[in-house]
Amino acid sequence: MAEKTRLRLDRALAQIGLGTRKEVRALIKKGRVAVDGEIITDHGFILTNPGEAAVTLDDMLLTLRKHTHLMLNKPAGYVSAHKDNRFPVILELIAPELRYRSLTSVGRLDRDTTGLILMTTDGELAHRLMSPKYQIVKTYHIIYAGRPFSEADREQFRLGIMLEDKTVCLPAELEILDESDVLLSIKEGKYHQVKRMLEATGRKVTYLSRLSIGELTLDPELDIGEYRLLTEEEISGLYASVKLELEEY
Repeated sequence: MAEKTRLRLDRALAQIGLGTRKEVRALIKKGRVAVDGEIITDHGFILTNPGEAAVTLDDMLLTLRKHTHLMLNKPAGYVSAHKDNRFPVILELIAPELRYRSLTSVGRLDRDTTGLILMTTDGELAHRLMSPKYQIVKTYHIIYAGRPFSEADREQFRLGIMLEDKTVCLPAELEILDESDVLLSIKEGKYHQVKRMLEATGRKVTYLSRLSIGELTLDPELDIGEYRLLTEEEISGLYASVKLELEEY
């Protein structure tokens, strides 16, 4: 029988991005961390089986992984970057305890675009989710100005829209909701692609929000500007979608 992993509590919390070892020790000392329902104030507490322990911070269940993954409901006005000299960045929306590890944004959204942003410390996962090789579908809600879409337009998107620079996009799925409201699902992430696709058809995007990345859908309970850690099921689904082994304790 394989020996179970033993891990110090402070190290486990630091590894999922709750801060430096010094900072997570302060969280533990304040009685904000519980293991299997019991408040722990000793930062040297040993988790004898981290993969099965129910660890909470302020009653929020934590996922003890070697990497941190979270979803953010991005508001307009923020840029998808770590630093910017002109505009606020999405990292400012994340609690300081989760900023200390390098969170990578999986696909950027324009400053005026809202919706789902997936952030992870697993660079390989981020790379695969953005790679055209795996053709991960991203779905967007669009409100636009211009002639209403028709069934003929839907077929044009299925065949591949040609942008103004003659680039041909991969086949995409257009779902017509009403005269100025559609859902668009694409399998790539070219620069300003959604806006350019509509411009190529003579229309202009007036509102754009990302709803999903693969099977990961924006939690409807998240208000604009809010975020949460991913669930075990969501994490497993992302790794499986890009044929990547999920690292566990």
